[in-house]
Amino acid sequence: MVVAAGLEARRPDAQAADQAPKSPRDRLPSLLSRLPAFRATVETATRRERIIAYGVSLAIVLVAIAARFLVDPYLPPGFPYLTFFPAVVLTGFFFGIYPALMNSAISGLAAWYWFILPVESFALTSQSVTALGFYFLVIGIDLGLLQLLLVAYAAQVRAREELTRHLQLQQLVSAEVDHRLKNLLATTSGLVALSQRHATTPQQLGNQLRQRIQAMGHSVSVLRGSSHGGRADIRDVIRAAIEPMGVTEGERLSFDGPRLDINGTSIVPLSLIMHELVTNALKYGALSAEGGSIHISWRHVEAQAPLGNEAGSATIELVWQEQGGPLVTVPTTQGFGTDLILRMASSFGGQSDMKYEPTGLVVRFGMDARSVLADAE
Repeated sequence: MVVAAGLEARRPDAQAADQAPKSPRDRLPSLLSRLPAFRATVETATRRERIIAYGVSLAIVLVAIAARFLVDPYLPPGFPYLTFFPAVVLTGFFFGIYPALMNSAISGLAAWYWFILPVESFALTSQSVTALGFYFLVIGIDLGLLQLLLVAYAAQVRAREELTRHLQLQQLVSAEVDHRLKNLLATTSGLVALSQRHATTPQQLGNQLRQRIQAMGHSVSVLRGSSHGGRADIRDVIRAAIEPMGVTEGERLSFDGPRLDINGTSIVPLSLIMHELVTNALKYGALSAEGGSIHISWRHVEAQAPLGNEAGSATIELVWQEQGGPLVTVPTTQGFGTDLILRMASSFGGQSDMKYEPTGLVVRFGMDARSVLADAE
């Protein structure tokens, strides 16, 4: 019985980073994100949320009308919009521009009919035109500034999310570099010992070591190439990550998929994922047994959307499937390697799924084509 994960426990420093308290600077965006107006700038409101927003907004303007009637006997002439300005601004701040526009129209009509001479009439006089013009000018400025605030908030949220993703990816890559460097040194030491046992002359030993170390360097070349904003066929990236481990295309390794050029940003995560999977397969999975094999397939799935909905995003589906290895059992803990695979997969803008089938590990990745393909940049 073999556990296919075979991966280390998650590091304490990563757990501490996830549990770090928010700074005071982060509290204001967190509070604003609870307001419907600000939340709607970064995510689509549900039908129920929209109904509630318009319902409460309508209640606000009705309260403003009632309040204006209550204070009317105590006000001198010239204050028809006293309760309507705050009602419109508060509606916009809490529920967004569209409910605020609704309230501004209702408020303008109410003030025109009941509080601008001649009252109880929509007559256009010089006084009413001046008052209405002043009202819509002030409301337009207020709502325009509010819209700029909402747009700036949405841009800040997106920038924070992007920065957080980059920082998390940077931390993860740094941890993986440390992890791989130790493995590289251990592997090099093993190669030297193995070559010494099988080499009969110093020249043969040198040739064997040179060839094997060059093969290991292919993966490093792929990682370094991505920093120049290059592109590469997905098959070449996968092969360059796997072949240095001594696994070449043939009976034990097969590919199936069209040519897809991925961008430089995606080469690093995909290379690291393939490296972790093949290492796991060699230690505990299909490649640790005679007759075991790995099949890697990918395909481009065009965007499809149900009738009446906006078009979805095209995806790249990649499947890693192991067969013929030892009997697999589901691991009880999630190690560093599994965490690495899942986190790297999330950088593709899609989803991943790991299934420990009795016949072998099956990993499926759904990658956003716009985030992965070079031609989509």
